[in-house]
Amino acid sequence: MMYTQSVKYVKDPLWAWKNFVERGIADAVLTRPEILESWQRCRKLGVNAYDGIGKDRLDQKELQQLILFNSQLVEVAKPFMHTVYQSVQGSGFMVVITDKEGRILHTCGDSGILDKAASTIRFIKGTNWSEQAVGTNAIGTALAMNKAIQISGSEHFCQSHHYWTCSGAPIHNSLGEIIGCFDISGPAEYVYLHTYGMVVAAVEAIENQLRKEEIQEEKNRAYELLSAATESVTEGLLAVDKEGRIIHINPVAQKILGLSKKIETGQLLKSILGPNEKFSEMAKQLLWKTDVEIVQDQGRDRIHCTCSARPFSKKDGSIAGVVFTLREINKVRRLVNMMVGATARFYCKDIIGESGVMKNALKLISVAANSKSNVLLTGESGTGKELFAQAIHNHSSRTEGPFVAVNCAALPRELIQSELFGYNEGAFTGAKRGGNPGKFELANEGTIFLDEIGDMPMELQVNLLRVLQERKVTRVGGEKVIPVNVRIIAATNKDLKRAVEEGRFREDLYYRLNVLSIQIPPLRERGKDIELLTIHLINIFSENLGKEIDGAEQEFFEAIRNYSWPGNVRELQNAVEYAMNVAEGEYLSVTDLPRSIHRQPNYLQEMGEVISLTEIERITVESTLTRFNGNITKTAKALGIGRNTLYDKLRKLGVRA
Repeated sequence: MMYTQSVKYVKDPLWAWKNFVERGIADAVLTRPEILESWQRCRKLGVNAYDGIGKDRLDQKELQQLILFNSQLVEVAKPFMHTVYQSVQGSGFMVVITDKEGRILHTCGDSGILDKAASTIRFIKGTNWSEQAVGTNAIGTALAMNKAIQISGSEHFCQSHHYWTCSGAPIHNSLGEIIGCFDISGPAEYVYLHTYGMVVAAVEAIENQLRKEEIQEEKNRAYELLSAATESVTEGLLAVDKEGRIIHINPVAQKILGLSKKIETGQLLKSILGPNEKFSEMAKQLLWKTDVEIVQDQGRDRIHCTCSARPFSKKDGSIAGVVFTLREINKVRRLVNMMVGATARFYCKDIIGESGVMKNALKLISVAANSKSNVLLTGESGTGKELFAQAIHNHSSRTEGPFVAVNCAALPRELIQSELFGYNEGAFTGAKRGGNPGKFELANEGTIFLDEIGDMPMELQVNLLRVLQERKVTRVGGEKVIPVNVRIIAATNKDLKRAVEEGRFREDLYYRLNVLSIQIPPLRERGKDIELLTIHLINIFSENLGKEIDGAEQEFFEAIRNYSWPGNVRELQNAVEYAMNVAEGEYLSVTDLPRSIHRQPNYLQEMGEVISLTEIERITVESTLTRFNGNITKTAKALGIGRNTLYDKLRKLGVRA
């Protein structure tokens, strides 16, 4: 009997771009409608998706004529470009203005990003950035659609633009006709919604400026629109003069600083925040800072944010004051967690299993998800404890928060405390400048998954217990107590009860963790789940390895049913992947399995051929090595022999570690 089963695969935006470019297949789920429409226009126009270099650059004379023709637009737009640039200066962004055809008229930005744009994609004055010339990009697409748009990474039609993120909006004259485009571009990893808001606000400012005849009216309107722009961004903006007097503060900054009443310009910041506030000192010293962590007690509340400081100048070149960009610490952590992959991808539906023992375990996921109590997941290595942890998180009220996984056994003993609880600058040799938040801080408002909790050193268990009781952490080398709101899910493949009896694990910590306990069954007890998982894995590896395998032979399934699977689902995954790699037919054969699985000694099977003691030893060593994922130390310990003895056996038996 042959077994086949279809499966849905996880896809990303880059996959959607590649599928469209190479096959012409549009994925409306992963790709926004306006991006798909642009891609289709590019395909009809014959744009080369692997090019994207700026086209038909004008010579100097032609460029001067173009700028002269658009002189009013350029002169009105320049102040806004440089004002917007002050807000993003030093962060790797550039600001661009083009004519109605998409030809670049003027640029300003960090020298490094200007040089990179020029050398890699010829993003310079006089080049054509319409869709017809270089495919989907914020300039050409905004002009084609006649509306503002933000395009990032693989949303660009041309591969050479995938490094970039850009926000563009068309500029209109008083008759509503398009006369140009305003754009902010930078590295794709720094994509922010507020840049889109700044572009829209800047374009509105330019269009209004074009309608004004009096210079003073233009300046007043510009200030009003810039204020509106700062109020629309998601970060806090605070501008103070050299004496620490407030020039401007937006609502987000007021919220971050815990200021409820309206703040008037001209007030001293110290009179509002107290004598220990750090912003006035940075303004007085004209310090340039990037993402400095600020922690300040404010009565019963606490200011906790990151702060970037940028001095700004008057027309005569003298320093007028400093603009601070403030980011709420929880938003920063969410961004960090997103960038490092601290998210949970798996739900109950992703856990395959129809056996009775597995259904019982799966029922407890919803129980744990609807509870605020700590959870302890127990089971052998490779049974899928992290999948259960992610599913609990994703079905809980914390699904919008981070999911931070920590393998306690993988962390060096001397680093566990700083990894979990963070450290301050100078806490130890090699400590990162500015310090570093720990996993508990990063998991705030979400879930922390403590895998291999049974391997945590005794001296650190008391620190963990204190966090569980008080929900507060203190960084290594620090004194400030930081409150954390986290859900604890722990996991172990050890018998913690026995560890408590033997004095290797604290009894009070054990009972703190073991509130809701879920035992994940080993694969050998899951019956037909083995075949379901195998079919699922065949479908996955068929896609990943590019091999068309339609199923497996009956003998293949008999072999995997008879095997004890000491490494559980992880070992099954490795075995199926191995078989998929060596298979030559359309169906997996029993001989495609690793030898340790399809040739077990007869004391593991009801019947089979008689084999030599050497072969039994080889199979035993191979299967044990597989169970411990090639770890020599653990394999030797399990076999009751020394490491050197194990190395000798591996060499004599021809087994590769």
